[in-house]
Amino acid sequence: LPLATAMTLNYMSSIWVAVFIISGALITWTPAKGRPFAQGPLMVTVLAGFAGVVLMLRPSVGEHQMFAALIGLLSGLGSAMAYMQVSALARAGEPEERTVFYFAVGTMVAGVLGMLLTGLSEWSWRGAIWLVPIGLLASGGQLCMTRAYSQGSTLVVANLQYSGIVFSALFGVLLFGDVIPLPGWLGMALIVGSGVLATVLRNRAAPGSPAEDH
Repeated sequence: LPLATAMTLNYMSSIWVAVFIISGALITWTPAKGRPFAQGPLMVTVLAGFAGVVLMLRPSVGEHQMFAALIGLLSGLGSAMAYMQVSALARAGEPEERTVFYFAVGTMVAGVLGMLLTGLSEWSWRGAIWLVPIGLLASGGQLCMTRAYSQGSTLVVANLQYSGIVFSALFGVLLFGDVIPLPGWLGMALIVGSGVLATVLRNRAAPGSPAEDH
């Protein structure tokens, strides 16, 4: 798959998170709980943010890439399920540090198993030393993501995940001289605007409230 298409399919995880939450609310809804679509406006902001991602990346799928596209789609679904499990672990009282620790252990074991199957890549000490800052920054990012899904509004966090595309585009302009076309700037504005709107809607609906019960 083209990288832009793979990234778009993976970022559908936010869409899946919204689908899981809305579906769960509909399944467990009773008249005593009030409106069944109370989080509908937040769902719309997630869709708007994803539209911005599509404008920025402009994905395409060729005739012989459908299987690869299905794998990419499933990667987004798997990510969404992982995010929902992070929220469930937080509600069960698990500290974020423990969740991140076992996530790191699991990925390390998976990496070792992968090396047993594919062998080792060529490397040098100069290149390997970069693994230290990469590992530290990745662990910090994983901790921030876990804390966000544990303590924040799930739909707002899912929306704000799209900002990664915005930052990567800006880094491309500053570091590599990339040129962003007009649709890309429009998509960027849509992502930023949807994130701001999602935050405002959440604060108005439940100011000072912890993460949703779902």
